[in-house]
Amino acid sequence: MRQVSLVVLAALAAPAAAESLREAVAAAYATNPELAAARATVRRIDETLPIARSGMRPEVGGSINFSQDLDDNLDDFGRRTVAGVRITQPVWAGGRVQAQLDAADAQVGAARARLRAVENQIIADTVAAYANVLAAREEVVLNRNQVRVLEEQLRASSDRFEVGDLTRTDVAQSQARLETARANLVAAEGNALTAEQAYIRLVGRPPGSLEPLPPLPPLPRNVEEARAIALETSPALAAARFDEVAAAENVKVIKRERGGQASVNSTFAYQAVRGGPFAPFQIDGLIGAINVTASIPILSSGLIAARVRQAQAAQSEAVEGIEATARLVLENATNAWILLQTADSVIRSAKVAIDANALASEGVRQENLVGSRDILDVLNAEQELLNSRVALVRAERDRYIAAYRLLQVLGRAEAAVLGLTDRLYDPAQNFRRVDRAWREFNSDPDPREDRSRTRPPGAPAPAPLPERPPSIRMGPPAPGDG
Repeated sequence: MRQVSLVVLAALAAPAAAESLREAVAAAYATNPELAAARATVRRIDETLPIARSGMRPEVGGSINFSQDLDDNLDDFGRRTVAGVRITQPVWAGGRVQAQLDAADAQVGAARARLRAVENQIIADTVAAYANVLAAREEVVLNRNQVRVLEEQLRASSDRFEVGDLTRTDVAQSQARLETARANLVAAEGNALTAEQAYIRLVGRPPGSLEPLPPLPPLPRNVEEARAIALETSPALAAARFDEVAAAENVKVIKRERGGQASVNSTFAYQAVRGGPFAPFQIDGLIGAINVTASIPILSSGLIAARVRQAQAAQSEAVEGIEATARLVLENATNAWILLQTADSVIRSAKVAIDANALASEGVRQENLVGSRDILDVLNAEQELLNSRVALVRAERDRYIAAYRLLQVLGRAEAAVLGLTDRLYDPAQNFRRVDRAWREFNSDPDPREDRSRTRPPGAPAPAPLPERPPSIRMGPPAPGDG
């Protein structure tokens, strides 16, 4: 227990410069791995558009074929070599490619909306972690002061017992209340350490000295306004709507398979042929051909119809997902508003209670000195004063967190709220880079070596990743493997 107390004391020591909430959010926005993974997800889905566009782009392939007839001599007779290039240009796909492009566009929109949702969650979580650290540290201070007050109370009670002014029962009550306060202090120190671990997980570094919470950004005026804004701006609801659009386009993709497909194929090759011993001849030269290939399904044994119904069921699932998400968004917005208003009421009551309990505690202490109150009354008054102060600290924390949970639901807890507009990650930048890319050998660097694509501009370099685990095939051979 003493070791925990020393750790907390070291963490509470104020360094030269205090960290602000804006700086903590900026660090989380720049380095949080969960947010970086969400950005990588958007980049992965960006590639669905160039993949869809490739359906109407030409393909070029090369081939070489060598054959040799087997005879007694294995000489040049019966040898055939063909090397060439084949170019295929799709000219008709029944409208499938356009539907695939529309579906991919909706999928990119859904991915970006989900990225916004993750950004809002990480920022709201970081605000909550920051507020929790401040509140936990304040509770440590309050409990430490309570221990100090009760230690003085115990010494005074022992002195008065020595002169016969108090009974042994009074001293025992003071001793018991002091030990309870010490236990509460240790619990508060443990809570402070736990709060710091959540901060480290989100921000990537331990919290040093933290500045007080800044004023809250603008909030809706009432719950009706909050619910209306949530239905309009919630990133989760936007993602659900994009999902339904993508599902509807996928239905079109499968239906348009009935329209068939056509392509123009061009082949250019060099051919070298040596005849056999009974038919001596030789062919050397270029050959070429151009042909048009078209196909249309007539009977698929119900396969296309089944896939259409399957895609329609997926669209139906997405339609219901919109309604389910809307209900959840409204519930979360309402609950956050309720928590916000509840915390406001608790703050007002706690402030009145602190003033009243401070006055009552001083009065009971003075009455105890003249013998009209016993020690237990003094101890209870001190405890009630501590409880009201702790309640105020927790209510102020709860109000701040509830406000940002409301902003999270509304999609307004993003980095721009805290003035981080100069360091925002732009998901459209990668989209513009890959949307109409044609280069065949164009890949990104190894993600283990270069993680900059998942970080906003100016973000610090991430820590090196641990070594890859060894292959499971590198162990000893299984029995009987030889």
